[in-house]
Amino acid sequence: MSIPIYLQIKEKIIEMISELPANSPVPSERDLAVIYSASRMTVRKAIDALVDEGYLYRNSNKGTFVADEVLRKKNTTLDEKSIEREITYKSIYFDVKASSSDEVQSYLNISGEDSVVRMIRLCLADERPQSIEEIYIKRLDLDDDEFRNLPKTRDFNDFIIQGSLTQRFVPTLVPMQYAHMLELKINEPIIMVENIINRKSGAPFIYMKVFNNPKEKVIEITS
Repeated sequence: MSIPIYLQIKEKIIEMISELPANSPVPSERDLAVIYSASRMTVRKAIDALVDEGYLYRNSNKGTFVADEVLRKKNTTLDEKSIEREITYKSIYFDVKASSSDEVQSYLNISGEDSVVRMIRLCLADERPQSIEEIYIKRLDLDDDEFRNLPKTRDFNDFIIQGSLTQRFVPTLVPMQYAHMLELKINEPIIMVENIINRKSGAPFIYMKVFNNPKEKVIEITS
């Protein structure tokens, strides 16, 4: 799945302003278009996204400026950059299943005859077990390149940007099969986050269950 040009520019601008103090001016859209060899419309889309996320702010009379970090929107359930730790993944399971549970069928709006990609991986922060992710996608919703690259996918933000995300935070007990990997006691209370990523059409695309280790993962959301 190719990354849209405006998202590439957005990341370059984030890198550019990372060392700048709050209220520093950023180059104009015209200048950024020259710097990144892109159209002003594409640059404007990147700037709009950064303003919406609290990285930048506009002064209608003076230009665009770096916003204070406290104004940046944050969701540690999704954004690895908001966690100042080295994030790595360990694959536990990856396969195509000919059938799926009623729960998965309900969330993905599929039938029992639809094949489903099931991926389970352990997320490590500085080599400490932070969470376990169960990911489900209807096989026919992935082209061959997307299927091959899925095990290498670090996050699913590109899919979210091109669609929408619904999250549910569910207090539960750590599943017995994951307790050892998360270094938790059996039946220890945890927060499980259900993520449903929808396409722009509204059709469900990805269903993900994230079992968070409360000793290693602090959930923080700023909106």
